[in-house]
Amino acid sequence: MPKICVTGESLEKTLGERLREERDRLGINQNDFADIGGVKRNSQGNYENDRQRPDTAYLLAISRIGVDVMYVLFGRRDTVAGTQTTVENEVLNCFRSLSPSDQIVVHRVATGLAEAAAKKSQGNLPLE
Repeated sequence: MPKICVTGESLEKTLGERLREERDRLGINQNDFADIGGVKRNSQGNYENDRQRPDTAYLLAISRIGVDVMYVLFGRRDTVAGTQTTVENEVLNCFRSLSPSDQIVVHRVATGLAEAAAKKSQGNLPLE
């Protein structure tokens, strides 16, 4: 199934589906993810299949590796209210839906564009 960029709230998916989506986004297999969360692989599978609910210790552990726990629990990406524009939120949500290798590519492109813009504003590049 192709990954899609979701710009609105995503309550259509279950907690387990969102948890698996985050695990897949980070490129971590179920066994390793269970170890990170301090649970057995069977529990991880139960969480992802909505047969069991994770506890706070598990959620805290997986948040330390970059899991968006707000998204897992509530279907909303964790953003600081009022600090990002709608476009910034859409870009961030799209970025988070990418694989880790694609995120690296996007980061390189964005960094290059920002560096070029900085040089242009300093007069080091000809204006178009």
